[in-house]
Amino acid sequence: MSKQNWMKKAATLSILPITALGVAGCNSTSGPETGTDVEDIVEEDELIDEEDVAEEADPALEPYDGAYNQDFYDDAESYVGQEVTVSADVTATLTDDSFVIAGGPDTTVDPLLVIEEQEIPPLDLGQAVKLTGTVEQAFDVAAVEEEFGIDLEDELFADYVGDPYLAVTSAEILEEQ
Repeated sequence: MSKQNWMKKAATLSILPITALGVAGCNSTSGPETGTDVEDIVEEDELIDEEDVAEEADPALEPYDGAYNQDFYDDAESYVGQEVTVSADVTATLTDDSFVIAGGPDTTVDPLLVIEEQEIPPLDLGQAVKLTGTVEQAFDVAAVEEEFGIDLEDELFADYVGDPYLAVTSAEILEEQ
């Protein structure tokens, strides 16, 4: 056998395993083995993309901006540490730096304590206000006094200890009395 014939046979034999692997690889699919066509694969990809978009647009992940109502009250813990905007009526003034709001007449939510992180204009009982501030997890008189540099009478705040509260940075009066 000549050297040239031997090299041709060696080259042919070395290509055969590569060709066999290539043909075997052409038979594999990324989807189910039977009954799948291109449209099925495209539809599966579109569904995944729609789910990703739905997660990104989840309103629970966005800051709250609305009435102080049952929806906000039920999800208050999910807003802890976030800046929110709530609208409500002033139902009590506790000190120059704190007051209480309640939901509208169609709700049964508990009153929400509001501590002024920044000074806001004086508010009257019954005024409808729009408040922007940070939801804090659990009211503690001593911690709030230290954080905000204010002096609070413990007895006035006994009903709010341990409850979420709102540290307000701005207020807007929505209607005149």
